[in-house]
Amino acid sequence: MKTVLDCPTPHVLRSRDEYDAAVAEIDRLVDIHPQPPSPGYDRLELLSLLVEDYEARHHPIDDSGLTPQDMVDFVLEQRGMTRAELAPLMGGRSRVSDFFNGRRALSRGQIEALRSHLHIPADFLF
Repeated sequence: MKTVLDCPTPHVLRSRDEYDAAVAEIDRLVDIHPQPPSPGYDRLELLSLLVEDYEARHHPIDDSGLTPQDMVDFVLEQRGMTRAELAPLMGGRSRVSDFFNGRRALSRGQIEALRSHLHIPADFLF
């Protein structure tokens, strides 16, 4: 049974079900591109902060020595995804290949796409 995030009073995410519901709501909001200032945009910002906090508390990442490629690979593995699935986000298969082979850094647009789609903090992608 899927939990629907009902959050009339904002609070920290307390369970994996609340976390999953918040991520699903973020995905839904990102798809409709709410513009500031709007309730949808404010909800997206708040949920992003709550998800980031939950991840920091429940799945801290030791980023010492990790490259952006390591981080993206880690997240892909956790989600059961392949590198090929990044092609639409990164501008094609050659861009994905160039990134993972260290021939090309991520562009701002690619960082934003990976952050939105995979929920990787931008700090890990620079």
